[in-house]
Amino acid sequence: MTDATHRNPLTVYQRGLQNILTRLRPAILASLVKRMLGVERTVVDTPNGRFWIDPVSNLGTALSRHGSYESGMLKVLETFLCPGSAFVDLGANEGYFTVIGAKLCGASGRVVAVEPQERLLPVIAENLRLNGVNWANVLNVAVTDTPGVATIQLTPDTNNGASGLHRATKYRLPTQPVATRTLAQVLNDEGLARVDLMKVDIEGFEYEALLGSPEVFAQHRVRALALELHPTILTKRNKDVADINKMLADNSYNITDRFANTVWLLAK
Repeated sequence: MTDATHRNPLTVYQRGLQNILTRLRPAILASLVKRMLGVERTVVDTPNGRFWIDPVSNLGTALSRHGSYESGMLKVLETFLCPGSAFVDLGANEGYFTVIGAKLCGASGRVVAVEPQERLLPVIAENLRLNGVNWANVLNVAVTDTPGVATIQLTPDTNNGASGLHRATKYRLPTQPVATRTLAQVLNDEGLARVDLMKVDIEGFEYEALLGSPEVFAQHRVRALALELHPTILTKRNKDVADINKMLADNSYNITDRFANTVWLLAK
């Protein structure tokens, strides 16, 4: 949906704050000012459902102004999911794609959302409730190569999607301990022998998540992998994107350029 056909549902005051604070840097300052002004979440209606958004955030700005977010990923979900499908949203954030994926899979499908940030669990729960979705399972864990406990770095709430196990900012961030599992553990614990679509967007720890469970791909348990790579973070961590690409290719996955997002498909 384009700007021309979507009406911004925010009040004049909310739109004004959105215009000012989304440009304020550093982001931690914008987050502070937002709290001082008492900016609250609000519900917006979009073509893909109802969502409880923070109007001064990347996701909230996109949904309130345009009615959608990351159209390329939406196309991926619409292509690979249908009633009865299995969808894993690894790095669910506020549950936007979880909701859309769950609607596509229907109650007969399986949907697992993995989100390590405790602060986002009520947001995901509310977005699922607003859309009448009660068949998605939400896991508050981080997926890496070793089960245990890790520390997640919590970025300002103007862009909470940038939070991760690696600190990407020059300034210190608040942190939160989170339980870790391997990808194989998550699939096994959830009883998912096969996944029709797995979305992975976990801020540089896609390296450990995928290479820590190569058997998942050797056994062809994932049909399509929508993979968000973070080469800058990986380079800083001395990790090579080529290692991920090689593992997937060696296990009969082919990359496709049909979408705006990187998608690896299991060869037929």
